[in-house]
Amino acid sequence: MLALAEPAALVLIVEDEFLIANDLGDILEGAGYQVLGLAESGAEARALVAESRPSVVLLDIFLKGAETGIELAHWLNQQHIPFVFLSANLTDDVLAAAKVTEPFGFLNKPFRERDVLAALEIARYRHAHSQEARLRQQQQTQIAVNKAIVTLHDREQLCQAIATQVNQFVRIDVLNLCLSQPEEQIFYWLLLRRTPQGTFERVRLPELFGPGTPSERLSLQAHPMAADPGNRQGIFSGVAFETLSQEFSMAQAISEAFGIQSMAFFPVVLQQRTFTSLQLGTTAAAGFTPDDYAAVSLIIPQIALALDNLLAYEELESRRQIKATELAIASAFRNGRNSAEIAPQVAAAISELLPLDLLSFYRVGRVLRQPSAMDATVGNQGGHFQLLPLEAMPMPDSVEEAGHILEGMDAWLRQPLLHVGEKAAQARELNPVTRYYSNLLQLKSSMSVPIMLKGQPVVVLIVASKAAYAYTAKDLQLLQELTERLAVALDNLLAYERIRQLSEQLEQEKTYLSEELKTSHNFEEIIGTSPALLEVLRGVGQVAPTDATVLLLGETGTGKELIARAVHNRSPRSTRTMVKVNCAALPAQLIESELFGHEKGSYTGATERRVGKFELAHGSTLFLDEIGELPLELQAKLLRVLQEKEIERIGGKDPLRVDVRIIAATNRELAEEVAAGRFRADLYYRLNVFPLELPPLRTRPEDLLPLATYFLRKLSQKLGKPFTSIANASLQQIQHYAWPGNIRELENVLERAAILSTPPTLQLAAPLLPSAPPRNEVKPMQDTMRETILAALTQTNYRIRGPRGAAVLLGVKATTLEARMKKLGIASRKESRAE
Repeated sequence: MLALAEPAALVLIVEDEFLIANDLGDILEGAGYQVLGLAESGAEARALVAESRPSVVLLDIFLKGAETGIELAHWLNQQHIPFVFLSANLTDDVLAAAKVTEPFGFLNKPFRERDVLAALEIARYRHAHSQEARLRQQQQTQIAVNKAIVTLHDREQLCQAIATQVNQFVRIDVLNLCLSQPEEQIFYWLLLRRTPQGTFERVRLPELFGPGTPSERLSLQAHPMAADPGNRQGIFSGVAFETLSQEFSMAQAISEAFGIQSMAFFPVVLQQRTFTSLQLGTTAAAGFTPDDYAAVSLIIPQIALALDNLLAYEELESRRQIKATELAIASAFRNGRNSAEIAPQVAAAISELLPLDLLSFYRVGRVLRQPSAMDATVGNQGGHFQLLPLEAMPMPDSVEEAGHILEGMDAWLRQPLLHVGEKAAQARELNPVTRYYSNLLQLKSSMSVPIMLKGQPVVVLIVASKAAYAYTAKDLQLLQELTERLAVALDNLLAYERIRQLSEQLEQEKTYLSEELKTSHNFEEIIGTSPALLEVLRGVGQVAPTDATVLLLGETGTGKELIARAVHNRSPRSTRTMVKVNCAALPAQLIESELFGHEKGSYTGATERRVGKFELAHGSTLFLDEIGELPLELQAKLLRVLQEKEIERIGGKDPLRVDVRIIAATNRELAEEVAAGRFRADLYYRLNVFPLELPPLRTRPEDLLPLATYFLRKLSQKLGKPFTSIANASLQQIQHYAWPGNIRELENVLERAAILSTPPTLQLAAPLLPSAPPRNEVKPMQDTMRETILAALTQTNYRIRGPRGAAVLLGVKATTLEARMKKLGIASRKESRAE
């Protein structure tokens, strides 16, 4: 007998012949082995193994009962328990079936004690060394996997290295890695398939789901809600795989695309809180075995370590990229002069962090209105961001409805918004502005974040993508962090813009005032205490604090401009310069340009852009003197400005919003002008909100002496002559004269007398005689004909032909009237609309 050098081993005997089993037990116990038990069937053997694991099993190859020795051998092999077959008269078929179970020896009946003990020693030795070899191989595999993947910082390269290493000991056809961090709102999956050459290549979404798959579904598959495998683990084959395919869309797509019949799911536990799953697939009908699953499970710790390193690297890289983006945005604002230059650079910087097809800046409160210097929209044109000339959105005819839409849009943009998937579709249905631009540019996802300055939203940053699920809540948070950096740069830019606007406005006002000073206007206080004048000043005090339109009526020389300045100086607009336009001093061809301005090249001689008086008076008061002289063609345009608060420069494309208070003055009887067809009735009613009738000087005898004294003092300073009084005779004439030219005539008479008189007493140069009665004014025939035709056109609403047309009213043929209109330069209704 051979002596044992090791502690007694535990042996299980599985033999259905009692005598043989008993003899074997005696032999083993005599040699120092410990016998676990004697089993006559496979069921008894399994029960004994469950109680205590044997070191080796002696197994009858021809075991009788429901389970043969060969079938039990397969089970022992799966449990990694070594066994030696006991047999007699082996046939070739039985021997072939026995070899498949990988036994550790054969003993032929009858047994010799020496042969039994030798077979057991050899079996134990082989088993011990096979476990050591397997352990050594697993260690080598783990080391190889660790070297191959632990230093990789690219997702695709890492997955390819994992697939290559796994495929060395478990054949796989696909590998899918799903990683989700709910707290960080990070999710991605990466699918690889085996090529005919044995390498692994990445599978993109269109290839997996088919080239005709709608973009919404492709975008959805990249979203956490679609491809999250949950807590699945283990092997899925047969019916289990069919059930998996019904519950997990990714498994179904992989099966249909690559013929996968079995998948194994391995949960990967990382240091950070994640839901990570490694999924393997095979096309083999037999599928994965428990040994395959156990072998891959051994390298999961190495894969977890590599993924932890990858996440840490991605976090560092993300922070670096965010900092680089912040620096790029700051550089864009520092080097750009306006949003047209800044927006493309900002979009290019943000596109390094987020998917981006469109980026917009909108000034809060001005969406779809007159654009400010900060408004800009850029689009991704082949990888380059360029300004987009967006079409103007068609607005409802109802001013109230249009205002409601704009107010709703402004309210939306004052808070952070994330619109993806169904939420984006709902936003398109609820908001017509979002729906219009989404359809125009094929946008499916968007985010908007207000940029706050001093606690108030000033500018809104909008980013959008053509993918349905392009953004997550973390992306919105990232955009908000970027806007905090944007706020500082934006504040500087807006301050620069404001300074530039004020500088331009100041320069324009300076130019205007320089031109005004050349005309020698009287800017002094109004002189007089007569009841008629005090009644006018009382009206000035009532209307000045409001924004109501004022119409000043009265004879020439009654001081209408001084009253206009008094209204302006006592109004909230007094900090700005009042702008004046004399409608009678300019020809009809130039007054439109004077009022509304023109663009460079809009007509012959327009060599540069001109800012009109309406635009110059924005935020102030515009004094329209001699409004009764305004041509009928321009009266309609002026009426539109008063109603819509918008102007259009000659040659301009977009309307400009203006905030202007109107004060108009005329020495004509506008009611009579309206009746005669020389002044539009609707414009008259628009101007006649608060009329002030300025009294003529002949009705203010109490004010003659104060006015004369004031002009005497002024003329003394102007001429350098020290006048102290007016001769009594001259004063009597002044008090008894009717002054048809009113205050202007009084000033001119006293100036002529001051030039001719010797100080200290002023004497009139000539007696003041009543003027001859005015003769009826005779106008040229063409002017009279023009006025008559315009009056008829106004009365018939520019209808020329028909029983109610102007031709019937004037008693001429329609063709004759049209020929005369063309000769006199009178535009028809169609031509007027075209203008």
